[in-house]
Amino acid sequence: MKGHLKVVLKMFRPVIYYILFFIVQLNSCKGIVSSGLQDNNSTDIVNLLNENYSGFEEEEYFLIKNQEALNLFYGKINRTRKPGLTPPEIDFTQNMLLVWCGDSKISSFADLEIKESDENLIIHKLKSRTEKENNLIVSPFSVYKLPLSSKALKIQ
Repeated sequence: MKGHLKVVLKMFRPVIYYILFFIVQLNSCKGIVSSGLQDNNSTDIVNLLNENYSGFEEEEYFLIKNQEALNLFYGKINRTRKPGLTPPEIDFTQNMLLVWCGDSKISSFADLEIKESDENLIIHKLKSRTEKENNLIVSPFSVYKLPLSSKALKIQ
């Protein structure tokens, strides 16, 4: 019986090595990904909404940290909409909203990147087109969700 067991173990030895190698590879990949994210200092940002008319005449960025401010913002953008947009459900104990409103010269949405420093949340606007392709009046806006922070907003 012991001899038969040794033969079976010798046959499955490559399979056992393959399974161990696979497990080690899975664990090592997770370590590399998490350490790369920690060095980046970037904040997770999720785009919740892009629309073409905000009612704002100047380009603006602002943070919304409570339900009252969110309702005021949606009240302003819903003045000319029938039916109006419904505010998203946000847990303001863990998240906050960043709102970007473009002016009437901007005809597309901006791509934003947020990095976190010791004192500030730094916003980089990656792109937006400023030429108008038609005669439509637009003032686009975007709403982004990000983790709650007490840091000040800095625009670059």
